[in-house]
Amino acid sequence: MRVLVTGAGGFLGGEVVRRFAARTDVELIAASRGPPPTEGGLALDLGDAAAVVRMLMDTQPDVVVHASGRAEGPREDLHRDNVLATKTLAEAMRAATPGAGLVLLGSAAQYGQPQSERPWRESDAMAPQTPYGQSKLGAEVAAFAAGAGGVRVAALRVFNVVAPRAVGGQVFATFLSRAAEAVAMGRPPWRVRMGPLGAVRDFVAVSDVVRAIEAVVDRGAWGEAINVCTGVGRPARDLIAATVTDLGGALTLEETDGDAGVASSVGDPGLCEARLGFRPSADLTTLTRDAAAWIREAARARSDA
Repeated sequence: MRVLVTGAGGFLGGEVVRRFAARTDVELIAASRGPPPTEGGLALDLGDAAAVVRMLMDTQPDVVVHASGRAEGPREDLHRDNVLATKTLAEAMRAATPGAGLVLLGSAAQYGQPQSERPWRESDAMAPQTPYGQSKLGAEVAAFAAGAGGVRVAALRVFNVVAPRAVGGQVFATFLSRAAEAVAMGRPPWRVRMGPLGAVRDFVAVSDVVRAIEAVVDRGAWGEAINVCTGVGRPARDLIAATVTDLGGALTLEETDGDAGVASSVGDPGLCEARLGFRPSADLTTLTRDAAAWIREAARARSDA
């Protein structure tokens, strides 16, 4: 099986590349906007439709995992790198590899502000509140429109991804980076200042996100949007507090007032369990412990530099 990963140099794309590279039944093609992240990888400009078609004709992937995109920036940049890039890729697949599968990485931000305490289901109406969420919804619409031409599409609506190191643009990653800076300054007490942390989120370990992508490919779970979530909501301060405890409690968190955005965003993992065969774990004990270890190691490296 030949698997092409776009955005291979990014946070999620890099994780996907590592997982599929370890499989003996997969021929991996890693593509990124910048210099190729792996030997034999490809530089790919998703703004050049003709070049994308040529690349697909040359490589003939069975599956494309679309991990490329933009998480922040002006509205027009989000539209270009999320909506238009996905449309270009999906239409190029329809022309060059119409039988291939496209795994699209969407976001919980597509849903918007909840109208009840019930977790988000895939069938719920979406009203994204941010330009980012609107662009991810637009990308999903574009991908499924191409599906009418033969491309098999699975859209994974990924909730708040967390990793045990400072990667990605999430609040937890920001905390880890600032905590490492504080610890590198010397002896405790250490202080870290963060914005408001009271918004309730459904935190998903990056390993479970990659597992969901792999399950789509292995099970052929095409034709649907599927939440990748735990079904459990908690404020970011709880995840951070657990990491502080794992550090030995010598760090003080200073939280400022302000707007935390959507008050609550929790997903229903029922369809994920039914279609992909597993429910992402809400137990992040190992992750916070590993995150504390990462803070210590990163602080040591900064002190030695």
